[in-house]
Amino acid sequence: MPAPGSPTARLRRFVKVGLVVLLLLGVLPLSASGLAPGRQPGAEPAARKLGDRVTFGAYVDGMTHDPALLDGFEDLVGHDAGIASYYWGYGDVFPGPTELAFADGGRRRVLLSWDMGPTRFASWSNGEHDAYLDTLVAAARAYPYDVYVRPWPEMNGDWQTFQPTRPGAAPREHGGSYAEFKKAWRHVVTYFRARGADNVKWVFNPTTDVYAETTDVRRIWPGRRYVDVLGLDGFNWGSDTTWGRWQGFERIFGPQYDRLTRLHPTAPVWVCEVGSKEPRKDDGAPADSSRSKAQWVRDALATRRFPRIEALVWFQADKERDWRVDSSPGSLRALREGL
Repeated sequence: MPAPGSPTARLRRFVKVGLVVLLLLGVLPLSASGLAPGRQPGAEPAARKLGDRVTFGAYVDGMTHDPALLDGFEDLVGHDAGIASYYWGYGDVFPGPTELAFADGGRRRVLLSWDMGPTRFASWSNGEHDAYLDTLVAAARAYPYDVYVRPWPEMNGDWQTFQPTRPGAAPREHGGSYAEFKKAWRHVVTYFRARGADNVKWVFNPTTDVYAETTDVRRIWPGRRYVDVLGLDGFNWGSDTTWGRWQGFERIFGPQYDRLTRLHPTAPVWVCEVGSKEPRKDDGAPADSSRSKAQWVRDALATRRFPRIEALVWFQADKERDWRVDSSPGSLRALREGL
């Protein structure tokens, strides 16, 4: 920094005064002056609309038993499903013939939710499941494409029996502590990589929930070396008989997106599950009569709030709510137009 009153300092003051005069005269645009408060170094660039740039994919209820259901979904929405998403559990062996079928010669990426079963985190890090991991490693090395795996999906949720708990808290039925979760995650990832199964890409996938009873993802983050993709599951549940409210896409995803992207400054973000209820009554819940699922979909696909979201996977199932995109003609039309 030049000393006050030095020739350099006087020159800088002279240049600043000159710039201000030019701005007042309208000779120099503010953006060219260097005085405007622009985007800070390292800040995310402005994004195009979400629907214009994401890889769109889906989980379609029953698709693992009838793969043609995903093809039918593509016809329904008038858009290719670039990601096939579905669910495996402890003891299942993957990737294999099912993944090859859904990959369709490499046209699609396969995203697998991997429920690790009724196990404690420590049992993974101490090697109790290494024989099972050996089977998965062999399958992955024989598989010709990348496969995206989300272990312990939605691990932050207080409804999960394996939700990591803070030291001193009452332990969950399965799972373990924050530290044990991180150790287990690192063990599984390292085990695959050390044996040449580099085509398995690891998706750290909490839900968007950040209320007090959930686990703060910053407490269980395993480190950027062990994560390839940041995943988020989020739904607009609307009103229930005892809880809930209608929430837009930005409100649902914003807080957790911000936490995750600070943990890893470069990893892509995938919305691994998303859906919205209809404003009509579901399961006895009061109607959100002033709302519109079609508008919810339209707003979601038009947002520019999340520049690092690269994939959007629709949860096409009638489950706790009718999450299906074709639950109404307007909702389906909004998706088709928004992509």
